[in-house]
Amino acid sequence: MEITNVTEYEAIAKEKLPKMVYDYYASGAEDQWTLQENRNAFARILFRPRILIDVSKIDMTTTVLGFKISMPIMVAPTAMQKMAHPEGEYATARAAHELLVLQNLVVKVFSKREDLL
Repeated sequence: MEITNVTEYEAIAKEKLPKMVYDYYASGAEDQWTLQENRNAFARILFRPRILIDVSKIDMTTTVLGFKISMPIMVAPTAMQKMAHPEGEYATARAAHELLVLQNLVVKVFSKREDLL
């Protein structure tokens, strides 16, 4: 299956993860207000396709605080990743490093922080 949007990621996660783990990742705190506001914010983002433009050689490289990164994307903090994948934060840190993107670590990790840096 080719994933084309965030909603499809959610559907696959619901299918593959144990119910308790999926519920943890899919929910928000207390009244779910922040979760709904996040969904509303993403719904307001629209991409305007540039038709008939050569996209075979796009360079999104930029610099953030003096560090060169491959694209202006950051892996957001996500707690307790080992509930979803055996390598947890290690796999995410490795992918961020390989793709040359920033990653923001959270306070609550199952892995040793120094091993992720």
